[in-house]
Amino acid sequence: MKKLFSNFFTLIGIWLSLSACEDTLVGPVTPNNPEQNFEQLWHEYDQLSAFISVKNINWEALYAQYRPQVKPTTTDAELFKIFTEMLAPLNDSHLTLLAPGTPPMQYDGGLAGQLKHEDFSLKVVKEHYLTEAIEYSPSITYGKLAPQIGYIYLKDSGLDEGYYQKALDKIYDYLKDTDGLVLDLRDFEGGYDKNSAYIAGRFATTKKLFMTSRKRNGPKHTDFTTPVNWYVQPEGKNQYTKPLVILTNRWTTSSGEVLLWALKAAKPVVQVGDTTLGAYSDQARRELPNGWYYTISINDIRAVDGKSYEGIGIAPDILVENKKAEVLAGKDAVLEKALTVVH
Repeated sequence: MKKLFSNFFTLIGIWLSLSACEDTLVGPVTPNNPEQNFEQLWHEYDQLSAFISVKNINWEALYAQYRPQVKPTTTDAELFKIFTEMLAPLNDSHLTLLAPGTPPMQYDGGLAGQLKHEDFSLKVVKEHYLTEAIEYSPSITYGKLAPQIGYIYLKDSGLDEGYYQKALDKIYDYLKDTDGLVLDLRDFEGGYDKNSAYIAGRFATTKKLFMTSRKRNGPKHTDFTTPVNWYVQPEGKNQYTKPLVILTNRWTTSSGEVLLWALKAAKPVVQVGDTTLGAYSDQARRELPNGWYYTISINDIRAVDGKSYEGIGIAPDILVENKKAEVLAGKDAVLEKALTVVH
């Protein structure tokens, strides 16, 4: 699991806790100086990163470019800048570098470090579009957009499978008389891939392959485990088989993108909104001798077409981008477009 937190101190607080797709790896003690911190960061990416080969990165060339810039007198600010410049070519929106201090420093790789949360508001959906808004939990809201059109908002898939089984059993009973459904995955933070497969299975009628995954497992950049096939299949006591429209934005990420792949394999759907973030891999979490924290993406996740969409994302069938001013005024153009499509 990978969740994107905007608050620096929240990130520090949860860093060492267990999560679904992050492994904390403990290595040998390394002397704490700028040169040794650089060496550890570079070598651990060299040994663990899946993206060096997936994205055809010349990691040795980056060492040759940036290692000479690091000296015993290099300041923390200078070292942090060198690190971010060296890591930038990975274009990894799951990559985080955290440097506690006064002031603290934080780097988020890929698009995650460039985007703002300003194109979606669940409050707008609740207050201006739902005829009835029911909050099952802080991460699940459902209701109806019209007498025959249902709506489900999912924020993550990070709880246990039984939670989603009970939630969808209750929601499907509520939506049993609808003729179509809008599934809102905007600002989906992450979760467990197995839960995403289960949720998609509540829409499936047959078993279908939807992705493959393999993990970096050796010193060579091309060393990976044998690929694992991921399937979506009918799950639970019943499935929603009526028309489905899925809403996405740039903050639909990680297991939310896995869920989208699984849904597209499970049944015909229409994706409306913006391209997803493009961040699929699990991460290893590491700590440098100077107390800085960082993540390394260790998996190669592929769609059924055999391609990696890391740093690319999943493009919508119908592109609609909400504007900040419109959202602030209570308008959701993405949802309005979905209402013209679902039938």
